[in-house]
Amino acid sequence: MKKNIAGIIFLLILIISACNVEDLISELENSTITAKSKVAEVLNKAKNDFAADAQLAAIYGLNVRTNGEVDLQKPTENAFVYVVQSDSEQSNEFYVPVFGSTPVRSPINFTNMLSLVEDQTAKNILGNVFGTLSTVHIESSVDYHDSPAILSKMFERTDVSDFRFSNVGSKIDMFLIPSKSIDTTSSDAADWIVNFYGDSASLVLWLHPGTVNGTITKISN
Repeated sequence: MKKNIAGIIFLLILIISACNVEDLISELENSTITAKSKVAEVLNKAKNDFAADAQLAAIYGLNVRTNGEVDLQKPTENAFVYVVQSDSEQSNEFYVPVFGSTPVRSPINFTNMLSLVEDQTAKNILGNVFGTLSTVHIESSVDYHDSPAILSKMFERTDVSDFRFSNVGSKIDMFLIPSKSIDTTSSDAADWIVNFYGDSASLVLWLHPGTVNGTITKISN
């Protein structure tokens, strides 16, 4: 038995010594991502297998952690879904990043996204927004903050802390969308919508434009 254990340890030492330790650490670190960190990778994939003119139309964060991240090693628990739009196809495709591999097309679509919004007015607004995303996208030059900064801003609000206190175990979904898809009078920008939701209630907040200096309102107002 001792010889077997010694042999296993020796093999592990050989394997580890053959690997770059920095690469191993990097892989572990990269299992958690923010909303913006995989945009370029997703667009490269979409331009190869969807449409050459693929552009980012939206980002959907499902069950995002309070620090604004999801873990790619727990895809059934949380995810960032990237909605890609093509002018030539006049349609959308959905992608999710995969740990240690290239992004793949996602089974999550607009119907799934809307199903977790309990506020009916917010659901109706988002439904209209999603209906326009086959014809609009977020310009690559548009400035918007990443998911950790947005959630930090949201947690400064008393209505958020009150909702989370009253709805223990509530979850967080996030949407990044083109401003003009929800407000046709706005300049070309991107907005964040954050859905705090429990079993039977939602608090849906709209940050426009999507920077920490923007204005936060309830989307149903």
